[in-house]
Amino acid sequence: MKKTFLILINLFLAVALFAEPGSFNEYFIRASTAVKPSVVNIIAYQKKFKEGKVRLSRVSYGTGTIISDRGYLVTNYHVVKKGEYFRIICSDGSNYEIRKFEDGSSFHADLKTDLAVLRIDSTDEREFIPVKFADSNSLNEGEWVIAIGNPYGLKQSITAGIVSSKGRDNIGFSDIEDFIQTDVSINPGNSGGPLVNLYGEMVGINTAIRSASGGFQGISFAIPSNIVKQVCQDLIAYGRVRRGWLGFIAREKNGSSIRERKIVEVIAVIKGSPSYTAGIRQGDIVKEIDGSEIESLGFLTKIVGSTKIGSKICLSLSRDGKIIKVKMVLREKEEYVRMQGDLDRMFRSYGIEIDENAETGDVVVAYVAPGISYTDLEQGDVISGINGERISGIDDFIGSYRDSDGEIKTLDVTKHSGIYEVRFDKND
Repeated sequence: MKKTFLILINLFLAVALFAEPGSFNEYFIRASTAVKPSVVNIIAYQKKFKEGKVRLSRVSYGTGTIISDRGYLVTNYHVVKKGEYFRIICSDGSNYEIRKFEDGSSFHADLKTDLAVLRIDSTDEREFIPVKFADSNSLNEGEWVIAIGNPYGLKQSITAGIVSSKGRDNIGFSDIEDFIQTDVSINPGNSGGPLVNLYGEMVGINTAIRSASGGFQGISFAIPSNIVKQVCQDLIAYGRVRRGWLGFIAREKNGSSIRERKIVEVIAVIKGSPSYTAGIRQGDIVKEIDGSEIESLGFLTKIVGSTKIGSKICLSLSRDGKIIKVKMVLREKEEYVRMQGDLDRMFRSYGIEIDENAETGDVVVAYVAPGISYTDLEQGDVISGINGERISGIDDFIGSYRDSDGEIKTLDVTKHSGIYEVRFDKND
């Protein structure tokens, strides 16, 4: 009864904002009309061999959202994960197959966010109509939103409701969670479809419901468009999502005060990781990341997961009653490990260690082994070039070092307010 009353109040207030009910309805009509051409039906099949013939067996169906005029579309990974063959049905009824990626896969997926990207194989050279992305950070609680999808296979179904909450994590649907919670009616088949605002812009991808029966019971969740955009760009460009790696394991504990109901404690630091190098220790309490208070382990995970590779971050830690700040550059684990391999090889060959100043981004000499012949190089020197090439950070340095097949002929260094060229031969 209370819920029905609140819904009626919301409807009354909404209508009161406009001169006539028809003008309010126009917002929904225009938004839905603008987005429908970007929404497709996805049917996933598995191939089965029977009596020497290939037979297709449907294993799932869902919704896809076109994000590029070249036919790229996004959906949920759980919609396509069991599929071997796919049919795409557009809003005008036209049917297409999937164009495989260069690596031979039918889709590129990110399991941590439950998103996948496919590409429509259009032999008619059709230009598709992509959905317009909105800034999901600008979405407000209480704002009207629309969902378009194919619940239970019913094509191009439209439902509407309001944003109930933002930033929902620890739901248990995926590893990285930052869900938009709505009361929009979502059912099986809606997954992968757009959640749009009244301007016809996508604010999220509908992904899940919280229901014991499997049907809609008042709560649904969508992945924010900002996360969708970042994930899709990486999946299309690299076939994977590049994420920063801190290199520590943490757990969530109950806090000791009303103000701190939950705390995030470091329980292990991986040797050789960015955290290990930065001096993070077991038992440290993670208080803030770039000024944002860490409220839960899920919140920390989604902040790190949504921060671009190469970004500088600052962690505030509590240790023995004192606040300690550490700065580091976010890099992929794989790239970080490869980089460490290059740095180890350089030390074995030339007896020098380098690092990156987290404040300035400068490449600095961290250590010079005793007894080497090029004594002009000193700890703290800033390296601005290698083998005659200018560099602007450690990534540039490593790239030039690799391009030179691990050979260093000269380093340009800044010391005592001057720039000097240091020459050396590793065989000296």
